[in-house]
Formats: sequence, structure tokens, C-alpha cells
Amino acid sequence: MSPHTSMGKENGFPVLNLRDMGSSIDVMCLKVVKPEMFTGVHVWVQQPLDDAPMCLPLVEVELKGECGHLITKAAVVRNKADKGRYLLENRTAAIVEKMKKIPVPQ
Repeated sequence: MSPHTSMGKENGFPVLNLRDMGSSIDVMCLKVVKPEMFTGVHVWVQQPLDDAPMCLPLVEVELKGECGHLITKAAVVRNKADKGRYLLENRTAAIVEKMKKIPVPQ
């Protein structure tokens, strides 16, 4: 695996986490979202290969992985746009890196 990827769990589902250096918001797929996770907030997101920005709903998401446990927010893409990865934005990636340095109690 590259230094920009790691295995983890997104709401209990195994997922490959991808560190997106230019991203300002986490992005995840609708197939692992439960209705109660939606916050009622929408964000405008334009990914590198998109022609125009899209208005996407925001959800509260639980991430688990090598770094431990983290609750954050993510924009939700349609299932057909799912590439099997969770995209970590800059702020979430910084939190994950800090958490990796903290020893986990056994």
C-alpha cells in the first residue's frame, strides 16, 4: 500500500482510506450511510474529474482504523460514483496522524 492509503472501517464496513491532498471535505459512498446519519446540511463539492460542482448531503460518520476511533463529517456521493474508497480531507488526515502518535491502551 502507498503511504497515502490505509485500511479501516467506515460505519463498520471495511474500506480503503485514501488521503486526498487537495480535499477540503471527506467524501464517502451512500451504500454505508444510515438515514439517522444525515445532518440536514448540504455542501457544494467539485471533485477533480467532475465537470461542475455537486450539492451533496453531509453525514456524521464513524471511522475506525490503525489510528483508533474518530467521528467526523463527510459528503455523500451516489453509489454509482463509489470507487470503494473513503477520501480523507486535510483536517481529518491531520487528526488521524496525531492519533497514530498517541499510544493505544492494551
